[in-house]
Amino acid sequence: MATRRSDSLTRWRRDAVRRMTASREATLTFVARLPEAEILRPRTQDRWSVKDVLAHLLACDEETVRRFQLIARGRGDRIHWFESMADADRFNARSVAQGRRLGLRNMLGRMKRVRADLIQRFERLPLEALRDPSHAYPVTEWLPAPGWSHEQDHLSEIRSWWRARQSRARGRSGSARSSSIR
Repeated sequence: MATRRSDSLTRWRRDAVRRMTASREATLTFVARLPEAEILRPRTQDRWSVKDVLAHLLACDEETVRRFQLIARGRGDRIHWFESMADADRFNARSVAQGRRLGLRNMLGRMKRVRADLIQRFERLPLEALRDPSHAYPVTEWLPAPGWSHEQDHLSEIRSWWRARQSRARGRSGSARSSSIR
C-alpha cells in the first residue's frame, strides 16, 4: 500500500513540475510577443498593467519558495496562509509596488530564475512532505493555485485583453481605410 501511495505521489510531483514549467513558459512566450509599451500600459488588467500581473506572479513564486524552505526545514507549521481577502490584497499591493521598481527585462529574467528555483526546491522535498498531515494544508492541495492554475487564469485574462485590443485596432484601421477610399 505504501508503494502505491509513493508511486501516486511520484506521478503527482512529475505532473506538477510539468504544469509549472508549461505555465511559466506559456506566459513568458506570450508576453514576449507584446510590445513593451502595451505591457507597461496602466489599468489594462483591471487596476494593473500586464507588468503588474507579472510582478504579482513573481511574488507568488517567491512566497511558494519560502513555503518550500519552511517545509524542508520541518517548519511547515510556520507557513503564512492568507486568512482573508484583505490579507491577500495587502500582499498583492506590496508585491506590485515592489515590482514597479524593476525594469521589465529584469523582471522577466527574475521570473525565470525564481520559477527554476521553486521547481528545484519542490523536487528536493521528500515525497511524504507533499501530503504531510501536520501541515495546515498539504502541498498537494495548495500548490496547484500558485504553481500553475493562478498563472493560467491571469494569462487567459491577458490574452483576452490583447485580442480585444487587436480587434479594436483592426476596426479603427478598417474605418480609416474605408473613409479614405471614398
